[in-house]
This record gives sequence, C-alpha cells and structure tokens, in this order.
Amino acid sequence: MSEKPSDNPTKPELAILKLLWRGKVMNARQIHTQIADDFDWSYSTVRTVLERMTEKGLVSKTPRDGVNIYEAQIGKVALLGRMIADFSKRVLELDGAPAAAFFADSKLLSEDELDELEAILRKEEKER
Repeated sequence: MSEKPSDNPTKPELAILKLLWRGKVMNARQIHTQIADDFDWSYSTVRTVLERMTEKGLVSKTPRDGVNIYEAQIGKVALLGRMIADFSKRVLELDGAPAAAFFADSKLLSEDELDELEAILRKEEKER
C-alpha cells in the first residue's frame, strides 16, 4: 500500500479513488463513464492515469475475463487522515489537525470512519 506523503493523489487520482471506495472494484470503461465529463478525458487518458496509479500503489489491477479490474489499495480513512494532517501543518500552520467532527457532514465518511479518522488525526498530532 502507498503510505509515503509524496504519493498523495492528484485531483483526478483522488476522484478515481473515491469511485473505487464507493464501488469497490471497477474496470477502466466504468471509471471513464463516471469521470469523463468532469475532466474532459478520453478513454485512453483514463487508462494512462490508472497505470500511473497502479505504479504508485494507489490501485491494484487484476485481469478478469479479458478486462482489467481496478481496486483501491489505500484505505479511504488512512489517506484522508494523512492529507488532512499534511494540509493542516503545511498550509494552515496548525500545530494539530482539526477534530474529525469538523467532517461530520461528509458524504464520503460513515460514523465509524469518522471515529477512525479522529484516532488517526490524534495520533498524527501526538507524533509532532
């Protein structure tokens, strides 16, 4: 799994990860259908981005019935926690990350995931 800060996803990569977190596994055509309008990408561009994401360890690629199936290889909460902590430190110059309650209205996170995010953010804070 990708855990290095330098492996933080780009905006399009994050959009693909969100699709995979929601749908679990998808092929390139399904991903293209979902994000083509947002990024004005061709199918080949989506495949290129997926290959880069595979190299970075963000997704895995498994051939199934002649089609490559992609699955997120980095946990949603772990990645979001790392990105929030990094943003809080680098951009906002905060000594600690904000409380996970700040994200309570997120459509991306469940209650359990918010609790997990809170634990990650507190751990990051203690390690500083």
